[in-house]
Amino acid sequence: MKILGDKKGRISLLELVIIIALVLEGLFLLSKSFGWLGDKASGGDDRFLENTAESVARVNSLNGMSCPVDGCMGNDCVHRQGSYYVGYFDDISHKIFAYPKKGYNQNASMHIGKKKYYGEPGTMVIQVRCKDGTVELDWVEGAK
Repeated sequence: MKILGDKKGRISLLELVIIIALVLEGLFLLSKSFGWLGDKASGGDDRFLENTAESVARVNSLNGMSCPVDGCMGNDCVHRQGSYYVGYFDDISHKIFAYPKKGYNQNASMHIGKKKYYGEPGTMVIQVRCKDGTVELDWVEGAK
């Protein structure tokens, strides 16, 4: 069984067209793969911050039972808004503050669970809300 070519060893026109089509298809799939990988990598930074913010909030708030703000003793503190304790995660110090700092999102669209948030890069911060053993995160506008 001869793989490519005729009796003289040449590739036929049909075989040449098929080889070119396969190479072009492979290059197209490779370029799409790199685009997809770039999208996932660029979205990963904000997702890592969300995981960090949730972990810090759980430690600070005794797993959502108290105030997540660093240094606050909880109970009936000034950080209580309605039935929630509210704080804002800082990406540099990895602490939760009572007021929002300068924004640090790297993408124009962010996800937390199934919620999607939109904001110019560098304008949004993560808001942490704790209540009855739950920790909720939202992207909100940061300080200007």
